[in-house]
This record gives sequence, structure tokens and C-alpha cells, in this order.
Amino acid sequence: MISELLDDDPIHGLVGVVDADAEESPDDSAIEPGAWAAAADNWIAVDEPIDRGCLLKYELWDGEPPAHPPEASTWQGAVYLESGIIQPEDLAGTDLTGSRFDLGLPDRRWNVRVHRDRLGHGAFPPDVVQRTLLTLQFWP
Repeated sequence: MISELLDDDPIHGLVGVVDADAEESPDDSAIEPGAWAAAADNWIAVDEPIDRGCLLKYELWDGEPPAHPPEASTWQGAVYLESGIIQPEDLAGTDLTGSRFDLGLPDRRWNVRVHRDRLGHGAFPPDVVQRTLLTLQFWP
């Protein structure tokens, strides 16, 4: 792994992750029935319940990362990013530029894998904690 960032401020109403220079927004209609994520140029859409807080972890790898634990739900695809700087986007249009992650290379197509883990804490199961960790892994 080259670099990583865990954004520990939960996002409610997450619709996806966008390229910082793009004018497009994630389109949840691109998510196929039965799936929970999709990608197109400059964005990754994620179908995540509005009422659950969502934490994002970004990882940049120099090659394909190892497999994630089997209990995590996983989506994999590719995305073209204009600036190579990504940030979350929510339903309310909140300014989330403080949560940016720089992949270091603009104007390229990235392989991406998104893992979705429902978090628990000690004796509290995931349905009580109601937090989701999305780990976004990018590699050339």
C-alpha cells in the first residue's frame, strides 16, 4: 500500500465519491438491481441507507490489493478520474472538500474495489451501532 486515509467523520446520506474537478454527480440509477455500487467517468455511486452513518477509508496501492475478509460485501470496477483527487458527496450537497484524497495522478483510469463492512463495537452488534465502513482501494 502506498497511502491511506480514514475519514472518521460519519457521512449521512452518502451518494458516492466524485472527482474533485468533475461537474457530474453520482447517478444511483446506474446501480443495477441487486447491486449496491456503480461507476462512470469521474464518480462512483453507492447505495447506502441514509440513516446510517458511513465512514470512508481510501487506499492507494501500486498493484492489485489482497482480498478482503469474506464477511465484507465487495464491488469491483474501473473509473476514469480527471484530477485524481476524490471526495465524498452526500444528498444534501454538504461541502465535503475536507475529506479529499489525492491519488497522485490525474487523467487516468483506475481499478477500484469497494468493500462494505457493517461495524459493531464490543457487545453492540452492527444493527445497533448502525455504522458502515466503506473501504475504497485504487490501483493502476
